Amino acid sequence: MNHVATYRFSFIMNHVVPYRIAFRMIGLLCFVILPFVLPSCADPVPYDYTEEIYIEGFAIAGQPLTKVRVNRTLPVSESFSYEKAAIKDAVVMVKENGVDIPMTFVNDTLGGFYEALDTNFRVAYNSTYELTVVALGRTLRATAATLAPFKWVVPPKDTIAYPGKEGETDNFDSLKIYWEGQQGIPLYVLGIESVDTSGYGVYLNPPTNEPNERIQNEMHPDNSPLRNEAIRYGFAFVSNSPIVWRAFRWYGKQRIHVYAGDNAFREWFQEVGGGFRSQYDYRLSNISGGLGVWAGASVIYGDLFLKKEQTR
Repeated sequence: MNHVATYRFSFIMNHVVPYRIAFRMIGLLCFVILPFVLPSCADPVPYDYTEEIYIEGFAIAGQPLTKVRVNRTLPVSESFSYEKAAIKDAVVMVKENGVDIPMTFVNDTLGGFYEALDTNFRVAYNSTYELTVVALGRTLRATAATLAPFKWVVPPKDTIAYPGKEGETDNFDSLKIYWEGQQGIPLYVLGIESVDTSGYGVYLNPPTNEPNERIQNEMHPDNSPLRNEAIRYGFAFVSNSPIVWRAFRWYGKQRIHVYAGDNAFREWFQEVGGGFRSQYDYRLSNISGGLGVWAGASVIYGDLFLKKEQTR
């Protein structure tokens, strides 16, 4: 979940948000361009840029409190760099139901993140998480909430076989999952994660050395930045869903995620389309004093093994 959201949010903050300012400028230029069309041709292009702070973080029940990213936007005149965008000296404070959780900074290839100092800490169910960030002389605040735990009604099958050639309907397996519906949840976020993109034969009985393979479909072309992400997200408006075959990225070991999230969690995934859209409506941010998302959710997981395509 974090690589998809990090890439998307970083792209949005550095490309999409500054454009709304540029559009306002274009309207003004159209008003004055006729009287000054010749002299204005040599004028330099103005860059109207205001630095913003954006946050990306999720409190997922049963999981560590980690990967809370605090970054700044960069002007469109600069090439984007996670290292330049990361704010590594922010003061990050989280309260679980009013009780302080000490946080610390950790470096990584995406510029770094903040996590609970106690690495054994796990996010609780039915709890609120108040976030306060002090950075670059500003204070940002937001609150995330986790819901009650829930269970599978019909979990994923242990093993399913990828469909055979077109017309060979007898080789087709179905995958439909059901879980306990949560009151007041109009939308669930689903994830299909390829747990091991290299190993395949090691999970067979008896084990073999057969490597895993990518499933070729049109969901992401070869030049897509999401092509190598191991997880794909989708949505369900009720507490059951069929999993379409093209949602799988690789064969082999898989994990199904079902999230029941708070309002900020649902709005974030709807805005970015599960990672497919490079757009973000800053007015939907739940961050007071800045941009981004700080959201909570409860989740269940189900494992399965996807056998390679049947051929004759």
